[in-house]
Amino acid sequence: MSDGQMITFSWELDNGDFATLTAKLRELAGSKANMYIARALNKTATSARVKLGNKARASYTVKSGGFKKDMQIDKATAGNLVAIIHSDGNTLDVPKFKWTHPQSGVKIDVVKSGLKPMRKYGNTAFYGRGKLNGQVYVRKGKARFPLEKLKSKSVPYMIGSDNRVWGPTRPEIESDLKKYMQQQIKALLG
Repeated sequence: MSDGQMITFSWELDNGDFATLTAKLRELAGSKANMYIARALNKTATSARVKLGNKARASYTVKSGGFKKDMQIDKATAGNLVAIIHSDGNTLDVPKFKWTHPQSGVKIDVVKSGLKPMRKYGNTAFYGRGKLNGQVYVRKGKARFPLEKLKSKSVPYMIGSDNRVWGPTRPEIESDLKKYMQQQIKALLG
């Protein structure tokens, strides 16, 4: 993974709060209990992907497209009670965020803290025109060339942010897992 990041979280379904729910499902469904647990895990993974994407968009100025496609789900099965959300992606181009390009140089706001000038190598970033149209560049030295195309944060970086996205969303995901486990129990009780 180039800029990719993996967020790892797990809950032991046979320990803690989930022990009662797991035991109840095993009591009601017998040998088919794992199928119901897998359904709850898959519903949780799907809702977690949405919540993580929404929280990232609320915390960063990135435009909405791309979060869902940059988070793929490996679903749980009755034989493998693990649902995984993969997030892999490269850094995003500056125009994917809130930005402006006045004569004085490019300014970007990544984390909703106001527009700030982009600088690197002691040079101010500029908006490309002509063959460079549509992207943001900076000179690597005093000479006109070489240029470096500037990028910003990646989707995995934003989603994995403990204090902005992942940290605040984790309790909601755990709550969803409990809710979906209880839904499966109610479905069995009819």
